[in-house]
Amino acid sequence: MKKFLRFKAGPGILPIIREEGLRPERVRVFAGPAGGPKWFVSVGFDKAIIKSQFLEKSSFKRVLLAGASAGAWRCLAMACKDPLSAYEKLRIAYSRNIFTSSDNPGTVSDKIRDNVRGFINEEDIDHILNHSKFDLAIHVVRSKHLAASDNQKLEGFALLMSAGLNVIKADLMALFYERAIFYTSSTKPDFVSKGYKGLLARINEENIEKVALATGSLPYLIRGVEGISGAPDGVYRDGGLLNYQLNQDYTPEEGLTLFFHYQEKITPGWFDKKLPWRKPSAKMLDRVLQIYPDESFKEILPGRKIPDRNDFLNFVDDPSERIRRWDEVCKTSEILADDFMETVESGQICNRVEPLIQK
Repeated sequence: MKKFLRFKAGPGILPIIREEGLRPERVRVFAGPAGGPKWFVSVGFDKAIIKSQFLEKSSFKRVLLAGASAGAWRCLAMACKDPLSAYEKLRIAYSRNIFTSSDNPGTVSDKIRDNVRGFINEEDIDHILNHSKFDLAIHVVRSKHLAASDNQKLEGFALLMSAGLNVIKADLMALFYERAIFYTSSTKPDFVSKGYKGLLARINEENIEKVALATGSLPYLIRGVEGISGAPDGVYRDGGLLNYQLNQDYTPEEGLTLFFHYQEKITPGWFDKKLPWRKPSAKMLDRVLQIYPDESFKEILPGRKIPDRNDFLNFVDDPSERIRRWDEVCKTSEILADDFMETVESGQICNRVEPLIQK
């Protein structure tokens, strides 16, 4: 069977994996990147670790599931009472979204809210908040000044300003957006002691739906979320703006961060996508195991491409074809799951793992 996966490890864990392989006991953090429909490439992998209870086998008392946007939704599904069922409901709800030219930020927001309600029920909320093994950290941003406006022209201008400031220095984004992390643990997540600057708030029964909605509420396209219980007043939006794929130092003092990605390049913030020089710091990657499909995997996908948000536009007149293609990608991703499980269980990962270096 052709091997499509690549395994890359930061210097803090590379020698360990080369010596002993990937032991689930060492996983302390699971990080989910944002990226819209690109997450469908992760479906096979996610379902495999759910079925095998890979993360639950960690020797650490708690495992942190962290992410933004679609990555956060994957984490939420994994923490549900019946994670496999919740995950499939999420996949179906997301892929069956149909948007037309008549949609506006309000109607799109309503559809995203239906997606959230479609995979998280009342029993799941209690299970997520009191999970026996998992803690969650969901990335959101609080919009400021013009970026908080519900006027699309003003918000659009703020986005353009943010993009320009980001080219100069990423920290300047703070003029318009403030980091916010919503978490389920009884104490603050360990990683916030490593230079995190931003808001912190607990996830509770009253705010979990709004937090889940906010983390996937793209500026300009989706209405911002207000009135989140337990958090400062403000307009909250997609956490991927500042934490797009991996832009947080989760680095556990022991163990490792498992990071299944849909591509090799790791982009810190949403506006960094067209800035090839912008990449996560070496410290952030020190104990990260990145797993991703190589370029040849695209050749067996419909249209020879990984799904993205442009598919909504490209197939606006034929949504059934878009859905068919996305379903096929999800099915094909099972090849990656088989590769992962075989490589880990056989110990082949010792020879396949490479240094994690962002070029």
